[in-house]
Amino acid sequence: MSLKYIVLDAPGGAAPVVFPRSFYHAYVAGLFPGMAVLGAGFVELGDRVRCYGTSTSLRIDSRGEVDSELIRELGAAGRAAMPGDV
Repeated sequence: MSLKYIVLDAPGGAAPVVFPRSFYHAYVAGLFPGMAVLGAGFVELGDRVRCYGTSTSLRIDSRGEVDSELIRELGAAGRAAMPGDV
């Protein structure tokens, strides 16, 4: 499954947000005012997690393995992150 993602510089540390490809990166980033975007792009989920690419709406690149590891850790938590978590 291929989705989009951003990584926010949240008060508790880097926080990944994964969302459908039909949303613009800039739109989702705008839902978190005051938080800088550290990385953005696309993520493949399945047997492994792989982040890649660039957000054209934000002009920010994926950080590859750094972002992949954050999303793997999110999945290992066993639940989806909610807006109050960041």
